[in-house]
Amino acid sequence: MTRLIILPVIFSAATFALWILLYSAPGWQKDNTDQPISAWSLPKHFDNFTAIADQFKIYQQHHFNYITTVFVAAYLYKQTFAIPGSFFLNVIAGALFGLYAGFVLVCLLTTLGATLCYLFSELFGREYVLYYFGQRLTYLQQKLDDNSNRLLPFLLFARMFPISPSWLLNIVAPFLNIPLPIFALSALVGLAPYNFVCVQAGYILSDLRSWDDIFDTWTMLKLTSFALIPLAYAIFVRPRSIELSTGAFDSQRKTEVV
Repeated sequence: MTRLIILPVIFSAATFALWILLYSAPGWQKDNTDQPISAWSLPKHFDNFTAIADQFKIYQQHHFNYITTVFVAAYLYKQTFAIPGSFFLNVIAGALFGLYAGFVLVCLLTTLGATLCYLFSELFGREYVLYYFGQRLTYLQQKLDDNSNRLLPFLLFARMFPISPSWLLNIVAPFLNIPLPIFALSALVGLAPYNFVCVQAGYILSDLRSWDDIFDTWTMLKLTSFALIPLAYAIFVRPRSIELSTGAFDSQRKTEVV
């Protein structure tokens, strides 16, 4: 019973701490009514988002340490508790920190947040995961067992495929017997193409006109092609290398017998 309430308590404490951090923003710009501008909510229109991004850039010049702390805290909060929003945060990272620094930062935060989600799910979320995803776990476990010798390529494919629910993998991975090092590596490498596209969009935000300019058909095709690389390795290259190794071992044994 105690395990069931630990995770909600952690989530509530983290939410309150993040709210305090946001509420205590130093010197945030105010409008004509002398009320703080609500820039922390997700924008519904592209023009609103670009305006908010411009505000963040100006604010960063005077409060770099604070805005960096907020960004790191918000990103880890989102990743740890499997909350949607990576797209917007990645774009903001490109606008605030530049292409390369922003890309490295979000890749590290993605990996760290996914690892925290993995650990929290393993330690405190077993009952919730089994209740909501019990049947899916059985199916996924069977698939992973059938491909245990090529686990990393399949995880990379799952991460890179554009419509794959990465948040779900973060939650259920501990119960699929996926080792933490392999899991973390798949998050770092597998989500890098998506992170780069989003950060690049933030870096050139002034040249964009709509959300469609970020994920157009060509970009989606490129992301899908990245996902096919580990899949092709898992299907064609890896089995052949194992077969060759097995054949060499058998030949060696025959030679020793003779």
